[in-house]
Amino acid sequence: MTAQQQLKRGAWPGAFLRSLGHASWAAEQTAAGINFLGGRHQAPFSSWAGPAQITSTLGFTTIEVPLAGGRVARLAGVTTHDAASFIAAANEAFRAHFLRQFQAAQNELGSLSEAIARLDRPRRYPAACLLAPFLARATAVIESLPETIPVGVLSEDQHNLIETVRTFQSNPEGARRAAIQRFVDSDLAEMKGFFDTIEKNPLTPEQRLAVVTDEDATLVLAGAGSGKTSVIVAKAAYLVERGIRKPNEILLLAFGKDAASEMAERIKERAGVEVDALTFHALGNRIIREVEGTGPALANHASDDAKFRALLRDILLNEVASKAGLGKLLLDWFSEFYWPYKSEWDFKTQDSYFQWVEAHELRTLNGDRVRSFEEWEIANWLYRNGIAHEYEPLYEGPLPEDARGAYKPDFRLTESGIYIEHFGVRKARQADGSVRLTTAPYIDHERYLADMEWKRKLHKANGTALIETFSYEKVEGKLLDNLKEKLAPYVALKPIASDQVFSTLAAMGQVDAFTQTLGTFLRHFKSAGGTIAHCEARAAASADVPRSRSFLKIFDALIEAYEARLGDTIDFEDMIVRATAHVENGRYQSPYRHILVDEFQDISEGRARLLRALKAQHEDARLFAVGDDWQSIYRFTGADIHLMRNFGAAFGGSFAGNDAVHSTIDLGRTFRSVDKIAHPARRFVLRNPAQINKTVFPAATTTAPAIMIAYYKWGQEGDALRAALDRLSIGAPSGTSVLLLGRYHHARPQSLSALTEQFPTLSLRFMTVHASKGLEGDHVIILRAVGDTMGFPSEIVDDPLLDLVLPTPENFEHAEERRLFYVALTRARQSVTILADREKPSSFVRELADIPDYQAIEIGEPGIAERRCQACGGRMLAQSPKSGGTYFACEHRLLCGDTLKACTACGNGLPVKRMTDQDSFLCGCGAAFPACPSCSEGWLVERRGRNGTFLGCVNYPACKGTQNLPDRELYRTKGRARKPVRQRGTD
Repeated sequence: MTAQQQLKRGAWPGAFLRSLGHASWAAEQTAAGINFLGGRHQAPFSSWAGPAQITSTLGFTTIEVPLAGGRVARLAGVTTHDAASFIAAANEAFRAHFLRQFQAAQNELGSLSEAIARLDRPRRYPAACLLAPFLARATAVIESLPETIPVGVLSEDQHNLIETVRTFQSNPEGARRAAIQRFVDSDLAEMKGFFDTIEKNPLTPEQRLAVVTDEDATLVLAGAGSGKTSVIVAKAAYLVERGIRKPNEILLLAFGKDAASEMAERIKERAGVEVDALTFHALGNRIIREVEGTGPALANHASDDAKFRALLRDILLNEVASKAGLGKLLLDWFSEFYWPYKSEWDFKTQDSYFQWVEAHELRTLNGDRVRSFEEWEIANWLYRNGIAHEYEPLYEGPLPEDARGAYKPDFRLTESGIYIEHFGVRKARQADGSVRLTTAPYIDHERYLADMEWKRKLHKANGTALIETFSYEKVEGKLLDNLKEKLAPYVALKPIASDQVFSTLAAMGQVDAFTQTLGTFLRHFKSAGGTIAHCEARAAASADVPRSRSFLKIFDALIEAYEARLGDTIDFEDMIVRATAHVENGRYQSPYRHILVDEFQDISEGRARLLRALKAQHEDARLFAVGDDWQSIYRFTGADIHLMRNFGAAFGGSFAGNDAVHSTIDLGRTFRSVDKIAHPARRFVLRNPAQINKTVFPAATTTAPAIMIAYYKWGQEGDALRAALDRLSIGAPSGTSVLLLGRYHHARPQSLSALTEQFPTLSLRFMTVHASKGLEGDHVIILRAVGDTMGFPSEIVDDPLLDLVLPTPENFEHAEERRLFYVALTRARQSVTILADREKPSSFVRELADIPDYQAIEIGEPGIAERRCQACGGRMLAQSPKSGGTYFACEHRLLCGDTLKACTACGNGLPVKRMTDQDSFLCGCGAAFPACPSCSEGWLVERRGRNGTFLGCVNYPACKGTQNLPDRELYRTKGRARKPVRQRGTD
C-alpha cells in the first residue's frame, strides 16, 4: 500500500497513547471505508455520520471519523501533513461512495417523494394500513444513506428529495395526522350532497365524520337514539359511491336477523347496491359449509335460551349431583356458597350492610329470613342435618329487671331445647400478644360485649343450655365443624335426603338462578377457549377461594357432561371457533375488505377472534364498529365489554411503532331524549369510571321534571301504576306511547288489558328492559325498582365468579345492571316514572333520589323523614297504623326495628335537631322542643306524674330522661296541641 492508503502513528506517541487507552496504531483506506488497526471501531462508509476530520488529542494530531449512533473512530499521534493527505483522499472516496448510494436509491426516493407529496391532497383516507408500506420503504432507503450528506456531491433538487423522505420518516404520525385532517375537510365538503340525501334526514356533523373516517379500525360510539343505523347505511353506500370498495367486498355483521335484514334493505334502497348482511352465526355457518362442503349440525338448544338452561339444569341435578363426591359438594354450594360471602366488616355503615342483607333476601332452607350470612349458613346446616329449629323464638325463661325488652336468641333446637347464639365478633391480636374480641367499626363495641355477657349470665341463671358460635370461626374456616362438635352431646344428626333438599331449592328458585350463572360462565369459557387450569389459577387469587374452587369443581363436571350431550352436534360457540380456525388456517379465503359491525358492545372473545382472522387476510382490510359500551347488557350470552374498552389493542393497525392504531368517533347527539333525561342518564352510567366518557347532546330541552320516583306502600303497586298513567294521560294526544319496563317478565302488570281500556289515549306496551333495547316511547314507566334478589338491580347476575373467566374483571358493583338501567331510562323521549317500593327501594332509586344532579323528583307521598335512624343510619318512614295516628319506623324493620313518635304538635312530622342549636328539636310545622338530656334522639314533651306536670322524653319507657317544666307563660297554645317554646337560658 502507498502512504496515502495507510497511515501509521509514530513510535513514541504510540507508546504514550497506548498507555492511555488509544489502541489504534494505524488506519488504512479501502474501497469500502477505513479500517482502524488495533482499535475498537471500524469505519465502513455505510456507517459514516459525516466526513473525516483532523482534531487534537493531548496535543497530538488525530484523524476522526464520526459514526452512526454518536460513536467516533480515531487514530491519534500522526503527522499533520500525512493526516491531511489521508483525510482528503478518504473524504473524496466517501463522496464517491455516497454518490453511488444515492444513485442506487434515487428511483425509490423519487417514488416515495411523489407518494408523500400526495399527502398534501390525499384522494383516500390515509389509513395506517395504506401508509405503513411507504413508511417501511422510507425507513429502509434512509437507513441505506449516511446521516450527513457530503458537501458538493448532490444538487439542490437531489438534497430536497432526501429531505422530503427523511422528514416523513422522522415524523410519520405527524404527517399522517395532517393528511387525515386535509382529507376529512375536503371530503366532507365534496360529499355534502351525498350526506344531505343518503337518509331521510341530513346526517349530523358527527355522523358525517364517522362515515369519512376510514382507519384500520374505527370505533363509532353511538349512544342511545344517536342514529347508528343511519351511519352504517351511509358508510356502506359511501364506500361504493367513492369507488373504495365493490359491493361484494363489504360485509355487514349484526347480532340479530331482523337487524341485518333491515340494514341490507336500507342500503339497497338508498344506494341501489346489495351487500352481504349476516349475523355472526350465519357467517360461521357459511364459512363451515364452504370449507367442509356441508353445514354443521346445530344442537336444538343453540338458538333457544330456555332449552339451554333446561339442559344445564337437567345435567346439574341428574348427572353432576350423582357423581361421587359432587352430590355433597353441590348441596354444600347451595347451603354455604350460593351467595358471595359478606359480613358486617365488608361495609362502611350498618345501613349499607342492612341494605345488602335485605336485597339478597337471606332465606334459609327452613324458610326463615335471617339477619346475616353466617346465620344463614348455620340454619342451612341445621336443616340439612335434620335438626328441627326455630329462628329468633321468644326466650322461655324469666327475664331480669334490667332486660331492655323481649329476648330472642338466634336459634332454639325444638327437640332438645338447646339455644344457639351467633356472636358477630372477631379476634384481634394486641401488641403484647394477647387477643381481644372486636366488632365491626360502626358497632358499639362495649355495649355488644356487655350484651354477650348478659346473655351468658341469663342462661346460666335459668339453667338453659347455650351453644355459642362466632364470626371469627367463619374467618378461620371452622364455623360448621365447630358447631357440629359443640352440638354432639345434645343432638343426633339425621341428614335430610338429597332429593328433598333439591326439591326445596327448586321451589325457592335457587337452582334456576345457579343454572343461569353456569350458563353465562359456560358461554364465556367456550368463547374464549378457556381451560379449567387457567380458571383455577385465578381462583387461587380470588377474594373467596373456597367458593371459587367449589364452583370450578361443579363446572368442570357440568361442562364434561354438556359436551357429551352435544355428541355430533355443536352449539354457536363451537361454530364460531370452528369457522375461525378455517379462516386462520387459510382454508377459507375472505372476499371482504371492509367489515361493518353493528351493536359492537355485544362482541364476545370468540367473535372477536373471527373478526381478527378475517381482517388479517388482507393488508388493507378495515373494521368499522358501531356500538355503545353504555348499553352493553348481554354478558349472559358471552358479550365481553372489555373488547370495546380496549378496542385499539384488540383490533387496531400498526404504524410508526404503534400497534393499536385506531380512530374513535363519538356521535354524541341523541334524537330521542330531552335534556332532563339525557344528561342525568349520562351521569348515572358514568358513575362507573370504567365506562367510556362520551358527550351527549339532547334532542330538546324542557323545564318540566322528566324523571319521577313514585313510591308505593306494600301491596299498592297497582294503584301507583294507575296514578302514573292517569298523570300521563292528562292532555295526551291519542296514540301517546308508554313503555312499561320490567327487569324480569314477572313484573308484567296483571291488569294490563284493563289498563289499556281505562286509558284509551295511551298506547301501552309491556316488555323486559332487555327486549326494549333499540325501541323508544314518549314515556317510560320502570316497574318494581325494588331492593331484593329479583329487583332492579338484580342481585343474581353480577356474581364475581365470572371474574374467573373474563379477561378483565368488572370491579364496579352492579356494573351491568347499571348499564341496563341506563337503557331503561333512555327509551323515553319525554319522561321516566320509576315505581319504587317505599319500604325497600332499590339502590338505584336511592342514588337518584339522594344526588341532586339527577334532578329526579319524588312523588306519591313517600313519607320519608329528614332525619336518619339513630341506631343504624337507615331512613325513617312514616307509618299509619289502623288505630290511627302516625309514628316513624326505621326502614330496616327486621334488622333494626328502631321507632320514633311523631311530633306531638302536628301529629305527622318528625322533629330534627337545629343545625345552630343542638339543644332543641324543630318540626316542619314550626313546633320546637327541648332535646332530651339522656338520649341523643329524643325530645321532651309534657307529661303528668304523681308529683305534677313535667317534661319527659318522647321515647319513654326506653328512655327515662326528664326536665322540670318551665313557666306557663313560655307556652302558647295552638288548637289542641301545646307547642313548647324555649327561651334562651331556660333549662
